[in-house]
Amino acid sequence: MEATEPACQERADTDLFPFERARKGQDQFLEEARSCFASRTHLLAHAPTGMGKTAVSLAAGLECSLANQGFLFFLTSKHSQHAAAIECLRQIWRKRKLAAVDIVARESMCLAQRRGGRSPCQDGTQCYFRNARVDEAAGRLLDYPLHVQEAVSLCLRLGACPYLASLKALRMADVTVCDFNHVFTMGDGLMARTGREPASTCLVVDEAHNLTTRIMDNHSAELNERSFSLALSDARLRRLRCDVEVVRDAFREICKQGQRRRVDPWELDESMEVRCGTGSSGLAQELAEEVGEDGRSGLQELTRFLALWSAFGKGSVRFLRGDPASLHCRLLDPSLVAAPVLEKVRCALLMSGTLHPPEMFAEMLGMQERSACRRYPTPFPSENRLVRAVPGVSSRFQQRSEGMYQSISRRLKEVCDHVPGNLAAFFPSYEFMSAVIFQLRHSSLGKKVLADSRELSKNEREAMVLEMRREGGRALFASIGGSFTEGVDFYDNLLSAVVVVGLPLSPPSEELDALTSRLAEKFGPSKAKLYAQTYPAIAKVLQASGRAIRSEKDRAALILLDERYLLPPVSTALPEEHRPVCSRDLGSELDEFFGLAPRDAS
Repeated sequence: MEATEPACQERADTDLFPFERARKGQDQFLEEARSCFASRTHLLAHAPTGMGKTAVSLAAGLECSLANQGFLFFLTSKHSQHAAAIECLRQIWRKRKLAAVDIVARESMCLAQRRGGRSPCQDGTQCYFRNARVDEAAGRLLDYPLHVQEAVSLCLRLGACPYLASLKALRMADVTVCDFNHVFTMGDGLMARTGREPASTCLVVDEAHNLTTRIMDNHSAELNERSFSLALSDARLRRLRCDVEVVRDAFREICKQGQRRRVDPWELDESMEVRCGTGSSGLAQELAEEVGEDGRSGLQELTRFLALWSAFGKGSVRFLRGDPASLHCRLLDPSLVAAPVLEKVRCALLMSGTLHPPEMFAEMLGMQERSACRRYPTPFPSENRLVRAVPGVSSRFQQRSEGMYQSISRRLKEVCDHVPGNLAAFFPSYEFMSAVIFQLRHSSLGKKVLADSRELSKNEREAMVLEMRREGGRALFASIGGSFTEGVDFYDNLLSAVVVVGLPLSPPSEELDALTSRLAEKFGPSKAKLYAQTYPAIAKVLQASGRAIRSEKDRAALILLDERYLLPPVSTALPEEHRPVCSRDLGSELDEFFGLAPRDAS
């Protein structure tokens, strides 16, 4: 690392860590975070649950940004993660007064939403809350760190737009809590609104294991007949109507040539350039000027698709899929968006309990040139965790059969019989889960099954967790890609065990093939398979397993129901504390771990 700059040696008020002292393990993270912010070195931290990452990152980031008249962004992937950051900022505020702003999407802060969740300003119409009181509200927001819901309530009392007030407050603030999308975007995002130079801006990215996927999702788009119906019915479309019809004709021509195939960018652009005199990016720019910033209209959807169609060249894949057909443009290379942002800021700290391995994320985001990758050990005692992999079962597509579902159901019954309290079982998909539940229909598990589904609301899921807490003896069945693996806090050792059924590899698709090819070009075939398939699956396993042990007092078992966890390509990809032992007698091993008396085999 470079020599520490004097400005950061004299940190604002010397120390903004909100607690009397850092815990063991946390102290090393804090020291290295401070060193990286000082030396303009990006830090990628695989820091397990319980490390106290929020306090470390905010303290180190603010010490540096305040000392250098800069600005700190604390970026999250979910609204639910804002509360912890704001609470930590309040603790820091008690040591040094600072100005903080919590921002979410415009429509989530709107006081005057119309039918369909649309804001008046999205239609270009006058809004009662867009007035001179916005300036007063902006100042009031900075008096004390407020959660976004508190900020909205304050602005309602003042009669001012919360979103505009928050944007205006950024120029007077020291730190903001906001979404990934507000910074990692093709445009300037919120960085341009702070009035600070990018070179003095610091980033903290929480739950950073989501960043690559979020960037790819947010810079991908889909086009279908419905898109054109919505766009052409928009009253604001006037002089460019003929151009939109040209795009529709070109889309229909592409659809005639067959389903499930790759599409070259020229197949759309060539027709447009001949008949419109401009390509997709040019028409997107003209449409943007005509429709403004309405993020929900059909015209805006079409504009976004056209802007992305050729924006990233070979870094995106374009393919036709479905019946009726949809044309997809999918970003494959998140570094094309991330690297320009990371190059111009002073420093970024990316952290997560599942940022594994951090070197992969550094390469995927194009930040390996000036970065430090660190793995911090779990602060929890190793004897509080039992990790076992079970041979003889698998979720491989070619092995999926009634017999395999029966074998998995027998193993799940065994776990239920030998685990006290609650457990959670996570499946590769809802369909896989349903097939196993069907096999369990005549079995007595000894636990009431609570089954998640796509149709359940947030309140219904919260009620399931509440039932587990009140009643105990529940087996929660859920998809490993669903809501229960992230964003739900099973605190106070609510789960005695987590079962991961199968290895959650992504199913074959045009997108996966294209991603693997792109990664092979950049990093070689061995890394391509790891980065595209193995590590994303491992990340889901780590996220699921992290639901059980949330504090140093928690004890839980992690049962991996797939023999592939015992094979070197997968077992070595797991962090050391998650590498499983092959189960020889699962029931006895669970009894011993939980201190239960052996059961009579009869």
